[in-house]
Amino acid sequence: MAVMTIGIDTPQQIAIYSLDRPGKPLFSLRPHVPREADRKEPIVDYPNYMPDGKSILFMAASNGRGLWKGFDYDVYRVDIGTGELEQLTKGNGYASDLKVSADGKTAVFLKWRSDWRGTPIKNELYLLDVQSRRLTALKVNGLN
Repeated sequence: MAVMTIGIDTPQQIAIYSLDRPGKPLFSLRPHVPREADRKEPIVDYPNYMPDGKSILFMAASNGRGLWKGFDYDVYRVDIGTGELEQLTKGNGYASDLKVSADGKTAVFLKWRSDWRGTPIKNELYLLDVQSRRLTALKVNGLN
């Protein structure tokens, strides 16, 4: 099981726990992404253990580009054994709530739109084909 943890004396990290042997984490990951957000600690969230048992998908903030210059929350994959990092999306703007399908082939997350003050006001679902890295907007009718 992979969860985000943070403590008074410990930095934010992705902690890997065994469900067979509860207790302390088996190990933890503190991935750093390119153009990492200007903060004391990286902004990382929504870890998802992949079915292969060898990697984790997560979202992390990097410094945005263009006029807005806020953060881009993109999807990354980290190899648990080597720590090798792979960026799967680029330039999402504010995004959240990453979830991976049971077979690990598809992920879904929310991309947010902001008002003129930069306050997130509306979101849209996006599907990510993990292998091809193709993003597709998922239109849901009947929801207000």
